[in-house]
Amino acid sequence: MSRYVSTTFRSLRHRAYRLYFTGQIVSTVGTWAQKVAQAWLILDLTGSGTLLGVTVGLQQAPTLLLTPWAGIIADRIDRRRMLLWTNWAAAVPAAAMGLLVLVDRATVPVIMLLAIVIGVVEAFDKPVRHTFAADVVPTEDVTNAVTLNATMFNAGKILGPAAAGIAISSVGVAATFLFNVLSFLVMVMALTRIRADEIRPRDIRPKERGALRSGVAYARRTPVIAATLLLMTVTGLVAYEWNTAVPLLAREFSSDAAMIGYFFAAMGAGAVVGSLSLAGILVAVPRTFLAAGTVFAVVLGLVSLAPSTGLALVAMFVLGAVATTFRALATSLVQLESDAAVRGRMVSLLIMAINGTSPVSGPLIGWMSEAHGARVAIRIGAAISLGAALVTWRYLARAVPERLSAAERGASNMSEDGECHSSAA
Repeated sequence: MSRYVSTTFRSLRHRAYRLYFTGQIVSTVGTWAQKVAQAWLILDLTGSGTLLGVTVGLQQAPTLLLTPWAGIIADRIDRRRMLLWTNWAAAVPAAAMGLLVLVDRATVPVIMLLAIVIGVVEAFDKPVRHTFAADVVPTEDVTNAVTLNATMFNAGKILGPAAAGIAISSVGVAATFLFNVLSFLVMVMALTRIRADEIRPRDIRPKERGALRSGVAYARRTPVIAATLLLMTVTGLVAYEWNTAVPLLAREFSSDAAMIGYFFAAMGAGAVVGSLSLAGILVAVPRTFLAAGTVFAVVLGLVSLAPSTGLALVAMFVLGAVATTFRALATSLVQLESDAAVRGRMVSLLIMAINGTSPVSGPLIGWMSEAHGARVAIRIGAAISLGAALVTWRYLARAVPERLSAAERGASNMSEDGECHSSAA
């Protein structure tokens, strides 16, 4: 048992990662609490699933437009400094939202405008936040660190919505937004305590013409990265839009704000259990990634068929475990398959695939849920995701059949200096 625990949490042996992990837990709790509060505020003001989807889409639109450039910046500058900037910046719209609710001046147009501001900050934060973990652990611990990050993210998905549900019912929506402000400050404190010598040195790329174009070309000529981005784009378009789908599904079972928190918490609890169960043994290879994508689609379909609240919460628990494993494998695979010099850009493309599709998927799922019910919208997403997983299996079986071998033990070829390089790079 002790050996399993030490293997599962081995990245926490590194002081810098412990600080980063701890700060991220608090910040993620605040972020998820704000997401629930924002969704509840929109539904309380309008009762419209379409407007909720539009708001989520507007918040994610900067991810689609700006994240590729943010990935280039993440490859060029000190990532810790960039994280400090984004956390300070993210506290501003959270504070504005809380104060507007306090003085009863929060309207749908204002909420949408602040959602766009939040989205701009997130567009620059996501590539560096996802890649910074790889900077503070040895190469052999990258997959473990990414998986623990997923665990942390989903622990926030449990605690944040639960805290938001209690706060909305007891002290009001404004307190939830203001708590998120404090959570960003905790993250800033953690980052300032990380020493420069605890960050793994890397080559900082100088400014170059066509950096974005060369990054896209790199992804296209690397089959595993291309396939991962393709599958995550499709699932991002039709399924991976929890900020719209989960609140609407929860409202089909109850109009109580707490039910949204319960659904998010059930999903988060499953994600934590799944992540912790697999953190010590999970290997990011194409075969396990594709298997996770297939199972994800099947479980998502089962969620849409749950006949009662209790069974729906159980299904959400299982979905959380599978969805987190699927995303963690995608994140690890992209990082391990790419050169350190382009890793920020590759992760930014992955973030675009998952979150940058929200300007389309948010309104689409919101409209379909409003017209036909959330269950139908989720069921359609599950069917399309399953088809995409099967197509991706077929593509990789033709492009790199050796990478789908059951005997494969590594996620990528390792160079002599310990960095990861794709065989097709």
